[in-house]
Amino acid sequence: MVEKKSVLEQYPIMSWAFPRILVAFLLERTISYADLVFPACMQIAAQGPVVLNMPYQRTDLARNRASMELLKSDFTHLLMLDIDHVHPHDIIQRLAKWVLKDPKKYQVVGGLNFRRSEPYDPCAYKISADGSMYTIAWEKDDEIVEVDRLGTGSILIAREVFETIPPPWFWNDYSQSWRDAWPGEDIGFNKLCVQHGIKMWVDVTVTSPHITPAIIDGATWQKWTANNQDLMEARDD
Repeated sequence: MVEKKSVLEQYPIMSWAFPRILVAFLLERTISYADLVFPACMQIAAQGPVVLNMPYQRTDLARNRASMELLKSDFTHLLMLDIDHVHPHDIIQRLAKWVLKDPKKYQVVGGLNFRRSEPYDPCAYKISADGSMYTIAWEKDDEIVEVDRLGTGSILIAREVFETIPPPWFWNDYSQSWRDAWPGEDIGFNKLCVQHGIKMWVDVTVTSPHITPAIIDGATWQKWTANNQDLMEARDD
């Protein structure tokens, strides 16, 4: 028997009745590895999604402006893709499947991306009872994990999120910049989601390798951890 194709496989993205996804490629830095980045972006764009025309601008400003453009439109979701990643050609389908499964539950879903500098850990974290942030753990068969902090290298956000939280949605928190803290606009957005009771999720099966002089993925992180057990143990103490 021939396996029946899903709705995402049967119809091109431009014809989806729901979710209607607006795509924003964020031109927030020079594309040092255009030969890697552009083919992946073109494969995504060639499938027919509406791509927002984004000028070069600072990251937090770009994210806020893209979010505002979503609210001016009749699109239901905004997919933001950073240009220092190599995104899977089917990233729209793979993140959108959670929206189709439960649009109220999965209002913020991102891919599992890895820091481009040591220790190359996943940019997805939980917050402990004492307020410290630690890297998520997941089982081999897991697909999606709830998180308290999520990087925004590839992230799908429902318009209801922007309608619930007042702007600016993405902001840099420099209050702890004297510490080894993560002040980025993604953390600012994360904090607002938590404050407004909006859950965030990471699909651990979807990775857009981060570009540096080397490509960073799960294998890089595992190799670094294996070679730096003393540092990992000291950090956990």
